[in-house]
Amino acid sequence: MFSQPMDWRLVDERLIMRGELLLSLDFLEGYDYELSVMNDSKVGRPFKITDGYAVFIVVVRYLFSMPYRQVEGVH
Repeated sequence: MFSQPMDWRLVDERLIMRGELLLSLDFLEGYDYELSVMNDSKVGRPFKITDGYAVFIVVVRYLFSMPYRQVEGVH
């Protein structure tokens, strides 16, 4: 007739996991190599940001609805 008491710690853990977001930072492993390839034989100011990093910044901006000025601080 009586129900079991709620284990609020487990409920909290489930709710926290529901909002979990995992972002892969694998693009950082080849960052230096990708940047050197992009700047190879380039005339003028060298690139500082790789294409993979730019995609990552766009994803972060979209997911967190960040304004452009705030995204500039990520670099």
